[in-house]
Amino acid sequence: MSNDMTTREDQLPDYLREFAKERIGNIDSSDLVIPRVKLMQALSPELIKFNNAKVGTFWQTIASENMGEELLAIPIVIKKIYVLWAPRGDDRMILARASDGKHWDVPDLEFTVKRDGSPTPITYRLGKTVKENGMDDFGSSIPGDPRSIPAASLTYNMLWYFPEFPELSPSVIINTRSGVAPMRQLLSKIEAKSVAHYAQMFTIGAVQQQGPKGTFYNYSYTGAGFADKETCSITKALYDKYKEVEWKASEESADTPDSDSFRAGRQPTEADNQKY
Repeated sequence: MSNDMTTREDQLPDYLREFAKERIGNIDSSDLVIPRVKLMQALSPELIKFNNAKVGTFWQTIASENMGEELLAIPIVIKKIYVLWAPRGDDRMILARASDGKHWDVPDLEFTVKRDGSPTPITYRLGKTVKENGMDDFGSSIPGDPRSIPAASLTYNMLWYFPEFPELSPSVIINTRSGVAPMRQLLSKIEAKSVAHYAQMFTIGAVQQQGPKGTFYNYSYTGAGFADKETCSITKALYDKYKEVEWKASEESADTPDSDSFRAGRQPTEADNQKY
């Protein structure tokens, strides 16, 4: 068999350059599935399946590769959504999603779940929007308990380019639950700089924190300067490609715990509701 069949794209022979890329079929942008990078926790299933998976490190789900304890990364595109998660242990995992951050993808649905802290099953009745029934407010996951977490979790899906791992780029990092606060800090850092976000570099780290069920790892984002010209051309091209199209992560399980505000025994404040 000719070696031409396995030639790298940047080393294509002249005869292949004559054939322009064509549409393969009736697929569209909704079929784009992006690899995900997860922060490994003590209960991450990858720890059992793969010898190279380690707690407190970053794991790329498609390549099944450990990317280490820190990542140099450049933000490409972010999507703010809401997710109605089933309780842990419920095989349904995601019950509903508001992909535009406002309206449920499928409105007027009804779900019954059994949550820790509630003696009886709970029924969630969705309206047209997340705000309609206050599904993003504290007290909504267990009606009657104002200290319970929001039923619908604010979730940030960020598409990243990793200069040290171009072959694993772009990949999605999902910040939800305890990961919301560090993501909002990152967004403030991005906004404060006078150049395009896809020219800004950050170090993504893992920090140990205390949760209601013990220690866990959360995300940290630290400024790391600016990308060089060649890298900026790559990240701008990625931004132009993905900014208007629909894409989704290859795997969507939450990798950080629920907020522990209600478990700490304090009443949620208006500021809490604004955060979520």
